[in-house]
Amino acid sequence: MKRLDLLVFKAVMPAVIIACVVFAGFDSLLALLNELDEIGIGEYDMLRVLEYVALTVPRRVYQMFSTAAIVGTMMGLGALAARSELVALQAAGASRTRIGISAVYAVACLLVVALVLGEWIGPRADRMAQDLAAQSKSEGVAFSGSGLWLRDGKAVWNAKRIVVTGPGQLELWEVWRYQFGEDARLQEVIKAERASFGAGRFELRNLSRDRISDEQIVSVQEDSHQVETLLDPALIESHTVRPRQQGTADLAETIRYARVNQLDALAFESAYWFRVFYPLVCLALAFAAVPFAFGNLRSGGAGLRLLLGTALGIGFYFGQRTLINLAETNQDGLILVNAVPPLVLIAISWWALRRPAR
Repeated sequence: MKRLDLLVFKAVMPAVIIACVVFAGFDSLLALLNELDEIGIGEYDMLRVLEYVALTVPRRVYQMFSTAAIVGTMMGLGALAARSELVALQAAGASRTRIGISAVYAVACLLVVALVLGEWIGPRADRMAQDLAAQSKSEGVAFSGSGLWLRDGKAVWNAKRIVVTGPGQLELWEVWRYQFGEDARLQEVIKAERASFGAGRFELRNLSRDRISDEQIVSVQEDSHQVETLLDPALIESHTVRPRQQGTADLAETIRYARVNQLDALAFESAYWFRVFYPLVCLALAFAAVPFAFGNLRSGGAGLRLLLGTALGIGFYFGQRTLINLAETNQDGLILVNAVPPLVLIAISWWALRRPAR
């Protein structure tokens, strides 16, 4: 069956690659058009816009791969069907299920590349993109390996994690605040588990304060402390990497930290389980394309395959997204809503391939 696999690979893999490039390119173009409105803010010029969009391409390729998997598989197998090569393979003894498995193998090989982009390259590139935009558009905001750095008048904030809890509402986790005097000498250092923004101030909780003078350092432990701020939460939010843009390892570490400190990590848990089951979703969508190659796509053109594949991919995404939103509202069932839909899709596709041909 190696010749069967080779034939299917040569048909499916280029089609999936082309579909992924087209979808990711279109998404990048929309991002570019959106960023053009920001040109002129600070030092944010056309060159930096292009750099920003280019750095987000790995993440866009990863996100678009699931739709590209079903479209590419339909296009590749549809082309084989149009040339009657699928009929010839069946006449040679290959079952429809076996042909479908070969197509899934081809997608799985490309999925490895997509996972490398989405889990390692993409999150780091997104962080670099946000850092580039922050430094170009505004003063006093920067990212580094030690987290987010913010200048707040004569104070400097450092936060390891940022959680957006709503419009104009955010929390900083693992916070350090350095207060400087008129002579730029360090006067106070505050270390807190978290800081919640509201009404133009931050409320720090479970903190220690070190007041520094020429004679001594006085340390104080407090449960809570409010600090006035000049920071704009919308600015911080606009430069924050969203949970769905973070890698699985980063999400797992954030969830662990939140549980230890009894913090709400629902958004991170939702993004984590979505990423865990994302490979299964991609393979399920690719497998779902196979039955159409033996039915409607035999006499249809490339336009029909593209339209049908895109419609199924987008429909599945929005259907599953709706279920995930319901699970987030109920704060339960995140594993089920991420795992069950692709498994049901695989079962339906398997049944469609196994039933007698008409």
